[in-house]
Amino acid sequence: MGVWLDAGTLDDVWEGEMCAVTLGAVDVLLCNVAGQVHAYQDRCPHLANPLSEGELQGNILTCAAHEWVFDAQTGNGVNPEDACLRRFPVRVDGDRILVHLGVVG
Repeated sequence: MGVWLDAGTLDDVWEGEMCAVTLGAVDVLLCNVAGQVHAYQDRCPHLANPLSEGELQGNILTCAAHEWVFDAQTGNGVNPEDACLRRFPVRVDGDRILVHLGVVG
């Protein structure tokens, strides 16, 4: 089963925004796209730069370092297409955002 970790509230990451949180030893990026929160490891698969320093426009997440582009709803690469973010399951309980680090999708 594993443990769901409290990553903050919906007030911490409004629709269209992203924010970085540290859960244990893992840096996590929360993205609120169209009212749904998604969680990824806060590092670009290219050279491990923090994605939280990048930009979120709609569902497009762009890394600030080398402009790799990802779909913030799926974690799949847009440019390059074969890139993929490490995704964590998210659930919302009331206004609390819970993230599960033990399972990667």
